[in-house]
Amino acid sequence: MGRKGKSKVAIGEKWDHDRHTKRLSRKIDKQKEKEGTETDGPHKGVKGYHRSMLLSHDNFEKRQEGRLRLHISKTKREIDGLRKRLEAWDDVSEREALKKQREEEEKKRKREEEESLPGFKRKRKGRLGPETWKLRGAARPAWEVYDFDTRYVDPHVKAHQDALDRAKRSVNAFHICKGIFGKKIDDDGNDISYSHLMIETCRKFLALSMQLALLYLEAKKYKSAREILLEIIQLEGTTTLHPITNARCRLMRMYLDANRPDSARRLWEKLPLNYSSVWIRYSAALLEYVSWKILKEEGSSQESAEALLVTAVRANVYCAYYIAFHETFHQVMEYTDEVEDAVDGTLEQAIEYCNSEEMGNWIGTEGAVSWIKNFIVKVLNSMESEVSGLKKEDLEWEEKLVSLEREHDEESDKAEQEPGDHHQVSMAEPREIESDEDDVTSQNSEVDLLMYIGMFRTGMDMLSDAGEFAR
Repeated sequence: MGRKGKSKVAIGEKWDHDRHTKRLSRKIDKQKEKEGTETDGPHKGVKGYHRSMLLSHDNFEKRQEGRLRLHISKTKREIDGLRKRLEAWDDVSEREALKKQREEEEKKRKREEEESLPGFKRKRKGRLGPETWKLRGAARPAWEVYDFDTRYVDPHVKAHQDALDRAKRSVNAFHICKGIFGKKIDDDGNDISYSHLMIETCRKFLALSMQLALLYLEAKKYKSAREILLEIIQLEGTTTLHPITNARCRLMRMYLDANRPDSARRLWEKLPLNYSSVWIRYSAALLEYVSWKILKEEGSSQESAEALLVTAVRANVYCAYYIAFHETFHQVMEYTDEVEDAVDGTLEQAIEYCNSEEMGNWIGTEGAVSWIKNFIVKVLNSMESEVSGLKKEDLEWEEKLVSLEREHDEESDKAEQEPGDHHQVSMAEPREIESDEDDVTSQNSEVDLLMYIGMFRTGMDMLSDAGEFAR
């Protein structure tokens, strides 16, 4: 059957941009004559032109979603591989595999160095020698074939024996390390007796799990992110005061963003009272204030809200001042977006908290900022030694800043006196080689700490001169 219509382009004639433009112009003219409409641009009058252009190419959001899906799939595959290894961890096999991997990397590095030398000529591969031949059938030696030979080893029996030995040595890292997963030292200061290689693999599993949880949060898959964060919290232990990851804080922030106060309450009630993360303590105080003051729920009272606020102030006093007088500190503080994943109970964590979406929750809650501000001023001006369980010593900030500066100077002097030589890593005890990026990061954080200390002191001086604490 022939085609419908005939092409006006001759055979061998090129279809270029000019021909396409002319054809489009004729189409526009015909439509203008038919509909009687005037157009502002060359493509305005074509029906469905812009829609077809948008559908023919992926926009920026679709490309970002595709990249995000690829990252999620890749991270999930890596986690599945690590989970399979940790569920049946064999330290002997893992060391042999790591040794073989490093030998191959060393060979590759040497080969690349040789190829990068000037005048290098790639050697032509010749015929392999007899030592590389794999003999089969009757060509094999007798001791590899016949079981009556004393040197014969049955490969099936050997594989079975190796599997039995491996099963005896294998342990489930998720069971034996639950509560101290990835830790080298427990909360009591005792060293963990497990191998260094298994501990490093556990830490890598936690890091990849946190990365996958953050990817799920970015993709707005909150159910999957919640499951992973809860698994991390269970592996690290709910009673520990020094978790490796910030899964608790991320989960609390997710609960607040999703307006899940009951889930947030169950989370902070699982954790110890002396856990000093501002993401947990100040979020708990805010939720209890909303339950008591705004929603007037049964079981919440002024005493319970102030008790949680006292716990939060004792955990981080800088955050209390920052929230109460946020307008002044927002004028003074600079480079606040550079603070990420700060240590619990520090000035940096207070700055990170008060420059996140949580500060918007405090400001958006009616009377919350005034409540914490009045409570601080009441304690500072009270003649009693203690108000609602909070002492004036708990609101002391100057001595803590001086102590931080003193510790910084001592660490700087110690770093100048100690040599910067790195210890060599032996193959008998494989360790992860640490790069110099950690040293650079620690130096930058120390310099930033002095800057933040100075800005926080400036803000407190401005408040004191304005008489904010005497009202």
